[in-house]
Amino acid sequence: MLKNLLSVISRQITAPKNSMLGRKGEKKACRYLKQNSYAVLERNWKSHPYEIDIICMDKKNKELVFVEVKTRHNEDREQSLEAFTPKKQQNIIKGATLYLNQKGLWDHPCRFDLICINGETLELEHFCNVITQ
Repeated sequence: MLKNLLSVISRQITAPKNSMLGRKGEKKACRYLKQNSYAVLERNWKSHPYEIDIICMDKKNKELVFVEVKTRHNEDREQSLEAFTPKKQQNIIKGATLYLNQKGLWDHPCRFDLICINGETLELEHFCNVITQ
């Protein structure tokens, strides 16, 4: 029981810190996307139980892009990549399906990207078309 209590307390202490880091990462990702010919359409789009960090339009390729942002304190990029689990990928696909239905955009080309932001300097890496079906 003590172990469970300590786990709950630990989550309550780190959750706001992680949430703040995540928002900071998403803000940096949006700036990066805008500087690289993307139009940000939505941030933190939600349709229970799904959430997509950023939905944007790649103006060069005329593609609708669903972006997952992974921000980590440390500089280990592998940890960011590992956090993009198959379950997370399936949830993004399901969320994108709902978004396309709601907006009537099924005729639009789409892709899924991943942006990893790591370390104190918030180094950014952009991976395009990370989910293929």
